[in-house]
Amino acid sequence: MAMPSKKFLWNPICNISYSLFYVNDMRFELYSSPKISAIPFRSATAFFTPDEFMTRFYNAFKSGTALKGVIFFEITLSEKIFNRPFDLPLHPLNKKICEEYPENMENDFKFEFMKDRTPVLPFRYDREHGFRNRTERVCKKMERNADYTIKCPNDYSMPAVGMDYSSEFMHNHFKESKENEFLCEHKIDVIKPIIIYIHSLCFQMPKTYDLDFVDRLLKAIDFFELENDSDIKESIHKSVCQKFVEEPSNNFHSVLQFLSTAIKHDFDCLCNMCSALIANKFYHKWEEAFPSNARNPNNLLFREIFGPEGHIDLENEKSLSFRCFKLIEFAFVNSFFTNIILQ
Repeated sequence: MAMPSKKFLWNPICNISYSLFYVNDMRFELYSSPKISAIPFRSATAFFTPDEFMTRFYNAFKSGTALKGVIFFEITLSEKIFNRPFDLPLHPLNKKICEEYPENMENDFKFEFMKDRTPVLPFRYDREHGFRNRTERVCKKMERNADYTIKCPNDYSMPAVGMDYSSEFMHNHFKESKENEFLCEHKIDVIKPIIIYIHSLCFQMPKTYDLDFVDRLLKAIDFFELENDSDIKESIHKSVCQKFVEEPSNNFHSVLQFLSTAIKHDFDCLCNMCSALIANKFYHKWEEAFPSNARNPNNLLFREIFGPEGHIDLENEKSLSFRCFKLIEFAFVNSFFTNIILQ
């Protein structure tokens, strides 16, 4: 019986054969079985050989006819395992992290703050009856309890609810400031999904974006000190992994840019995906770019991808940089000894 780990193998096909030899050095073959497909058990969490397939194997050793035997296991795996590991049933990213935006956002109370919420004055100004002061007081009270504006560069702004303290930064800001607007250095494209998340706990990456957007978005998330920032970062991680799969895989420079994002933001799954692709498709280019004597800040490309302290991280077994180099080397070397068939 063979039992592959379901966490890493998805619907595998297992073929088995064996050979028997007269002597220990295996120079003279006694018998070689045909290759057969093992029988899957419990959704391919285990495999069994057909009845009597191993009978000759056992009898040869029991009688002393054979002194050595070799069993060959051939596992056929879906290419999706290497390209989309986050789709595996038990993969950490294959779970609901943040709710995506609902289709009927306009009818969802959590998104009311995005609508035009200019207060409607309950009294008209009238010189004769002197309602002006009361009108101003009511208007200011409504603005203080309901509306808050975050202004971004280029005169873009984003409405927010002033009393929402799910951002540690905004909580402290409201303590210190009496203003109903905040001038922010981050651009509106990264502010908008963050503010929506603060109010609704829903998050969704744009349909199109580049890696610069990812860097700026994560920087803005750290700035606002969100209570559940790990959830939103995991959603970003999965989105970038999906983007990596959809990008053309024949551009080594593009793969390095994704790897740089993985190293910078500690995206372990993305790092594993980049490492697997480099080992199988770009290993020689990798060796030319990062030979053992050029893994230091003097190599500008190394510095760009792994950061100014990348050479220090290579000494730390827990760092992604260290694991990246080990994964690539391990996968390439072991490819000489394995026979993986991609379907």
